[in-house]
Amino acid sequence: MKSGAIVVVCAVLAAVSVLALEENEDFFPHFTKEIPMKPALEYSTSHPPHVTNHTTAPHVTNHTTAPPVTNHTTAPVTNHTTAHVTNHTTAHVTNHTTAHVTNHTTAPTVKPPGPTPPGTMKAGDYNVTTGRGNELCVKAIFEAVIKNQGQKQTNTFIIQPDQTNFTGSCDAMTAKLNLTFTQGNLRFVFTKNTTSNTVFVSSIEGQLKYSFDKDTAVDQSFSNYSLRLLEMKIGSAFVCKQQSVSLGNNLYLELSKEHVQAFNITNGNFGPDDICSADKGNYNIAIAVGVVLLILIIIVIVCYIISRRKSQNGYQAL
Repeated sequence: MKSGAIVVVCAVLAAVSVLALEENEDFFPHFTKEIPMKPALEYSTSHPPHVTNHTTAPHVTNHTTAPPVTNHTTAPVTNHTTAHVTNHTTAHVTNHTTAHVTNHTTAPTVKPPGPTPPGTMKAGDYNVTTGRGNELCVKAIFEAVIKNQGQKQTNTFIIQPDQTNFTGSCDAMTAKLNLTFTQGNLRFVFTKNTTSNTVFVSSIEGQLKYSFDKDTAVDQSFSNYSLRLLEMKIGSAFVCKQQSVSLGNNLYLELSKEHVQAFNITNGNFGPDDICSADKGNYNIAIAVGVVLLILIIIVIVCYIISRRKSQNGYQAL
């Protein structure tokens, strides 16, 4: 009975002590109230987006989705790279690369050669053989100029001998001289006429492609088959200072310092000179002027003699 009462008293005392402890925390300084733990802070670390190029990958978190890249030679090329990073950090990385590659191949425009520099006139020496050794059937020396007679001015193209190739052929009655240069060609046909005992150029033909200036360009063929040019006696050499012949379409061929012979060339040398009528006319004028001057001088002398005789007859001896 006593032991049961003691247990009850101890239990009561224990309960009182627990209540006192809850009422006053300072009563037992070595005991502390349990402090509730706060949840740990979340730390977010932002790292550069991991970019992964997939050709046909769907949108994946923390991955880079790249659309297909198509490269064309003449089409723009565009690369799109987009990365979405969670944890409240979103980075949009966009690379735009646009390349325009265009290849155009344009053929250069070929222009005809420009005007011939002035002061370059030269006489060419052109020979044609018969094919029997070195026997000549055409021996020609002359300067050649093709002129374009425009409405405002006359333009000239000078045939340069050092830039000209020449060929030819001969038979019993005809001889041909061909001149070939970068801008075109010329052909002279000599015809022998035994009835009139003469040789002459019966036709000229050729072609010219040339730009005289920025406004005048020629690209055409020409011919004249009704000629009697460079006419000479058989066995003689034609000599003339200058001649001009029409080629049609406002083109003219001008030859100067001519010394030409076709057929009957002896030992490769020119025969006797057969001077052109134009130069003979000049000689006739000179001769006429000289004759007139001589007549005037004679008249003056005669008048002087007559006047001297009259003056002497006027005096009488004493």
